[in-house]
Amino acid sequence: MNIDQLPIDILLYHIILRLKVTSLTQLSKTCQLFYRLCNDESIWQYRVTTDFSLPMNTDRLKHGWKRLYIQLDCAHTYTWGENSDKRLGFNDQDQLERDTFMRQITTPRELRALRGKGIIDIVAGGWSFHALDRHGYVWMWGWMQPKHPFTNSGMVSQTLVRKPTRVQFPSDVHITSIASGRSHGIALDTLGRVWHWSNCWQPKQVMVNKKTSTQKFIQITAHGNSSAILSTTGELFLVPFPNVSQPQTMIEDHPVTCSSSPFIQIAGTEKCTIALTQSGRVFKFWTERRDEFIRMPEKYTIELIHFNVPSTVVNKKSILLSAQFRHFAICSQGKVLMGQQEGDEQHVPQILDVVDHEICKVTFGDYHFGALTTQGRLLTWGRYSSGALGLGYDHNNINQTRPQLVETLNNMFVFAIGFGSIHSGCLAIPRHTLIQQQHV
Repeated sequence: MNIDQLPIDILLYHIILRLKVTSLTQLSKTCQLFYRLCNDESIWQYRVTTDFSLPMNTDRLKHGWKRLYIQLDCAHTYTWGENSDKRLGFNDQDQLERDTFMRQITTPRELRALRGKGIIDIVAGGWSFHALDRHGYVWMWGWMQPKHPFTNSGMVSQTLVRKPTRVQFPSDVHITSIASGRSHGIALDTLGRVWHWSNCWQPKQVMVNKKTSTQKFIQITAHGNSSAILSTTGELFLVPFPNVSQPQTMIEDHPVTCSSSPFIQIAGTEKCTIALTQSGRVFKFWTERRDEFIRMPEKYTIELIHFNVPSTVVNKKSILLSAQFRHFAICSQGKVLMGQQEGDEQHVPQILDVVDHEICKVTFGDYHFGALTTQGRLLTWGRYSSGALGLGYDHNNINQTRPQLVETLNNMFVFAIGFGSIHSGCLAIPRHTLIQQQHV
């Protein structure tokens, strides 16, 4: 039997659905049957939802999935905020606008070096950015450490990475998710392995000293100078800052667990790990002193009872836990509960009040904040932060107490955001392409 003699449902959902985009394109050129099957809406709907993390409700989309994929594959990357140290990634060839070379870029500017790279996510550190593309490559630019860093615990003096540069993973490693701490990055690959680095040329694999089996992981998060990783069994492991003098990072098999329910999501502030259980309970672990925490976890653990989520709505796809620096947020069904790192067990959430917008993700700089809506809008508030709000130049440095729409991006559909100390970044595609297809 030839392959084209197989039943259509077998071809479509068990063979073609598993192909990469490059293979889909090649197969579609072989005959009319495969041209029709490889352009089926369900195939491209799967590829969009698998390769890209969209903030919209995809259940409403009926057609145009392949065109949407092409648009997402050519997403625009924007950065803005502090630029005196050239952390935003622009160079003389990027743009002709005069403000590209100023100390502050106060509205979003496209980083053209990443056009056509298929960027699907962006995160920001203390002085840098990292971006993930759909091929599993990670791009870094800026400073991993400040311009004049101290040197200890494996930290090494850095030079400015002026333009987006690929992190040098082994050739067989393909990354699926990334996170950034103040001075380091961490990533998860397709095989459930974890990697971290303090410069883009020396990523190290993180391994658990486990004799019985190989531990696989499903989520990563970064703190100020350490990380946390979540295993497939719902156990939380703490990871120290990457040491460039070691070929790999070996951590002891001392997981953090919840006796009543496994953890399903984690997020890291500067000094703490926030964890959500399958039953909807939210815990805060003060993990800044890793060794002390491992010895006496109960001393550094509290349950944030006012942040607990009803078990009826707990779903990994509908609830998003995010954190950075000294704040964290829980987004669920368009509502947002925000908290602070220093809060105790009676800490009462701040409810993000945004009229006419359904929020799906919140991100944090040091003192400026951003919210992404399901309609692809970006809202910012907080301190001016060298223009990191993206609202334009303000010589009075006035704080924005309420979320404001970033109007520069009105014609774009924003689908990913990442804020750092006093800089910001996002990914977006032209909004008119979605309106033509009734996607928004």
